[in-house]
Amino acid sequence: MDNMGDKTLQRGLSVTAIVLIVISALILCFNNVNGTVFGVEATYYAIPFIVAFAIPLLAILILLTRYCKSTDTMEEMIASIAVRYAIFGWFFIFFMKLMVYIMELFFNDFFNQYYSSIYLILNSFNVCVVCTLVLGFSLRCIPTVKIEKKKIGFGQFLVLILMVYGLAQVGSLMGSPIHFMLIMPTLMKDNQDLSGVQDVLLMSNVIVRIITVGILPAVFEELMFRKFLIDRTLRHGEFISCAMSGIMFGLWHGNFQQFFFTFFLGVFFAFIYIRTGRIIYTMILHASLNLITSTITTELLTELLRKSGFDFATGEMMEIENAAEALQSMIPVLLLTIVWMLILSGAMIAGFVLVIVKRKKFKLVAWEGEPPRKAIIRKLTHSPEMWIFFALALTLFFNSYIPDIIAMYV
Repeated sequence: MDNMGDKTLQRGLSVTAIVLIVISALILCFNNVNGTVFGVEATYYAIPFIVAFAIPLLAILILLTRYCKSTDTMEEMIASIAVRYAIFGWFFIFFMKLMVYIMELFFNDFFNQYYSSIYLILNSFNVCVVCTLVLGFSLRCIPTVKIEKKKIGFGQFLVLILMVYGLAQVGSLMGSPIHFMLIMPTLMKDNQDLSGVQDVLLMSNVIVRIITVGILPAVFEELMFRKFLIDRTLRHGEFISCAMSGIMFGLWHGNFQQFFFTFFLGVFFAFIYIRTGRIIYTMILHASLNLITSTITTELLTELLRKSGFDFATGEMMEIENAAEALQSMIPVLLLTIVWMLILSGAMIAGFVLVIVKRKKFKLVAWEGEPPRKAIIRKLTHSPEMWIFFALALTLFFNSYIPDIIAMYV
């Protein structure tokens, strides 16, 4: 009887948490709209409302961890993991908001001047320090499985790197059309071009970008979405471990441009970690992709924009006095960019071909007593606690697109 009462209370708390997240998502959305339409000062008025729902939400999530401790069944394991990753999600969203508000309130001019680099540093600190510590602390009571360690040869590792590029390209091709379709109305407003879009990567310092985008996420995201997660889910099978790693990793990037390829890579990295027991391998694979994006590709695009007259200080296209001279100086960078893109495209195509050719080597092993995969997906998608995590992740998607769309018509 007590157990049934605990289950009822647990479900009630989960539903309450989801409701609070939905309300918080709406407040955050209109807060961002007001910031876009009326300026950053307008966002300060939403702080009491955000706090009014965010603090009770965190209290409920912490309370839920008392009822979600067992991992004996798959349903219990999903609930226990999901609640703790929801707490991580709370800090990911609301602690980041707090840091940005503090910077805007007390260091507004400095923050606006170096927005891109400061934002990357704050985001990196939040994920790599605050969120990692919070997640590691909350997961400490959940038992882990020790995975047998195996080595990968250098040649095999190079093949895996190419496969990472292949999967990333396929995922990008799937997600980018959806992403650009959603942001297209914003880009077209008042004939806006690139100057109207604040691109954090392009406008940040290269050293800051290498550290905060290229290296640190590869280390700490692999800890959070592979090692911390898989060590605690693998006792219920390889499929549920890879599914949770891929879905949670993909959703937490919060936009369609990244969702599909991070989902594919999340599953791929999970498989590699399960087979080798060495998280360093997935960290290197992850970093190889991040560094390519944050260094060579971004620097070439930045230089190309600069040569074409884009002013990164104002975010506007400058009028070019001598078009012929500007074109002449742009050609070497343009050719270098084209050559680099061709090299990347070749690597991605080769990687995708390797994925197809070697797909039979990446089969998951069904464990004794493991339910059918459809049943596992059903357990995952019908867990109220998992929907708390989904709701927080969908808040990121919602706020990636809706505020700018609403702001167009205000």
